[in-house]
Amino acid sequence: LGPSAAVLQVHRLRDFRATPASGSNGRARWQQSMGSLELRLLLRGSPWEGTSPDEFQVRLCEQGLRVANRQRPEASDAFLKESLCGDFPREVLVGSSWWTLEADVERREHMLVVHLTKAKDGSWPAPFREGALVEARELSSDWTALRPGGAAQSRGAALEEADLGLQASELFEELVESQTEDFVTLRLLLKQNGLEQARRSVPMSRLWGLDLTEDNLRVFLRSRGGVTLLSGRFGGRVQPAQTEWGMVKVTREVSGGACETRPALEIQLRKATDYRHAWDPLLVRDAQGIEVPAVGAAADNAPERKLPLDAPLGELDVDADSSRFLELEGQEARTPTEHAMELKTRGDDCFKRRQWDAAIELYGRALGFTPDAEAVLSNRSAALAEAGQYQAALDDALRAAEVAPQWPKAYFRQGVALRALRRYDMAISVFSEGLARDPKNPSWKREIEDTEA
Repeated sequence: LGPSAAVLQVHRLRDFRATPASGSNGRARWQQSMGSLELRLLLRGSPWEGTSPDEFQVRLCEQGLRVANRQRPEASDAFLKESLCGDFPREVLVGSSWWTLEADVERREHMLVVHLTKAKDGSWPAPFREGALVEARELSSDWTALRPGGAAQSRGAALEEADLGLQASELFEELVESQTEDFVTLRLLLKQNGLEQARRSVPMSRLWGLDLTEDNLRVFLRSRGGVTLLSGRFGGRVQPAQTEWGMVKVTREVSGGACETRPALEIQLRKATDYRHAWDPLLVRDAQGIEVPAVGAAADNAPERKLPLDAPLGELDVDADSSRFLELEGQEARTPTEHAMELKTRGDDCFKRRQWDAAIELYGRALGFTPDAEAVLSNRSAALAEAGQYQAALDDALRAAEVAPQWPKAYFRQGVALRALRRYDMAISVFSEGLARDPKNPSWKREIEDTEA
């Protein structure tokens, strides 16, 4: 990264988001990405006083997990069996998974963490299949007793040292830049042959690395030597914690009027508050990054409620003057609108920290003051979708469309919820309505294509 990296916090992304992003199983909370799933169980109170890692037995096979405490059988049955024992919906990599027991001495509590590496990239509906546990010996004859340790002790760390046998020029062909007043989108168009070669070595979720500061970016391959694909300094500043990225397909017209579809790594960044204007240049590339052509750096002049649909599912609808309501926190708001805006701002903060339940509660309280606020309805719909409550997410999105029928984002939220509910025809119809209201935004077609796939 550039010279400011020494003083600015580096935001590191190493995996893509899965849906639902988090949830609960018994007393445990879980969160997942495309390549891994992590279960966290809080242990506190007299049943767990003085516990230590050597009391726990964590057994894992490709199809299931069994956790027990040999010295506290009653607590083990009450806490561990219902929360951390189950049969997986898909297989995991045993050698790359791990567990640890984190201690908080001051609070006299522990956090039991089990990290599972998925054998294949994908979103799981939940950590375990529904129904009664299959007998361990019937599920598999190859169970491994995992020793406690963190990620650094896992064989999964060896992925960082894999030799892909690729140069940057064999994988990365072209950079496509675009921006709106609020967002920057970078698409790294990839060569299909190079991508297929890389995928034979590692899954997509463990191929890419992205390091960000407020004003710098580096995209690289997580391989021996860390081959850099793109690095440079932004023409302004971004909010690294609100970055989203993932693999997409880009269809474009080529010579002769034909169309081609290419794989691409898409990075979506939110501009910092004081930099929400057109940047020129958008990105100044470093010499260490591969030199590739860049196209489309001009900003879109969007109307006030224009949907930046290149923004991902989790992107919030932030009112232009919401920052002044941060000053109201801890004070008595004077009007229902000010009460609502304070609660919405707090809900947005919880959303950014992936605290879905807290965000849903705060948005609900905000709607108690302003029940027809379409931005709050939209944000609660997004939080409900992240929490896996798709019907409730759809209900909020429908209400947002009733309040603001010309606002494209309301149709986007509907489409996401309908697609999660597997009502694909309805989702395509709703995305098409959004396209009719926002015809210049190419992302609607991508949503329709993804739903049809």
